[in-house]
Amino acid sequence: MNVPAIPERLKTAVIFLRGEEDGRAWLDTLPARLSHYAEHWELDIAGIADNGAMSCCAYCTQIETGRAAVLKIPVDTAAGNTESRLIDRWAAGGAAPSVLRHDAETGVFLMTRIIPGTVAWPGGDPAESASFAALLDHLNHPSLPEPPNLRDLAEVIEMRIGWTRERFNDPRYTEAIERIDGHRQLADAQAVADTLLTTTVEHRVLHADLQAKNILRGPERWYTIDPLGAIGDINAEAALWVAIQDGPRSIAERLDDLAGHPLLTDRLRAWTYVLAVAEYRPYLPASGERIERFITDLDRGIREAIR
Repeated sequence: MNVPAIPERLKTAVIFLRGEEDGRAWLDTLPARLSHYAEHWELDIAGIADNGAMSCCAYCTQIETGRAAVLKIPVDTAAGNTESRLIDRWAAGGAAPSVLRHDAETGVFLMTRIIPGTVAWPGGDPAESASFAALLDHLNHPSLPEPPNLRDLAEVIEMRIGWTRERFNDPRYTEAIERIDGHRQLADAQAVADTLLTTTVEHRVLHADLQAKNILRGPERWYTIDPLGAIGDINAEAALWVAIQDGPRSIAERLDDLAGHPLLTDRLRAWTYVLAVAEYRPYLPASGERIERFITDLDRGIREAIR
């Protein structure tokens, strides 16, 4: 069958992630793999998403049922299998698409397509916080199936802070990092994270990348895709969403919106500080300015108090 062309943006992202040789080798096999699954799973492929770097997502239709679906071919087999099992688990609680087919040897899977499926980018509406709170509830429904084996949240935090350290040492951002006293902020954030990780009492199954870009609008509620997967403090899960936004509603206001959620505690503010620092990107002005306002409002005494 004819497979749509692989978008240039996806090619660039995969090569950046995997390197020139491995990236191009993976991309060279992609048309044949798409064709293979289209034939064996009886799919009509309409187009290929141009975003992402860890996988190729093809929009398709099941020929027999006419159901809209997404075929996902991961770069890493183990990551694809973990993602498929998590998506399947959360679908039982109404928080994710349904997994229709899964090839454990390759990590490739087919899932239902969320309609309309637009990204739930937060704006200035407090009701968005209520939608996110409802998503947290669905992700943590008490009757969900057992999860796959997952890494500890500490590994994910170490990875994020490592990326932050590289970014903060980039000479292109020196002025902005100095403006927020970034290296001290990062040291403080590391210390707060270490304390939060060692004092976690309740460990839950986490998406571990539950930011807006991985949340889709469905016909009645929000759904999530693209989990990293981890075990840890659910306050960190919510804090990432609170920290990574570019709408007019401030971090402090989002924290107020979520205050009183039965799954969250006063640790949410501390985790938000950690992840706001970790996700500070001066090349994204709206998000960066929002984070700047939050972390500069926290004086040394408050940071000491939340450790």
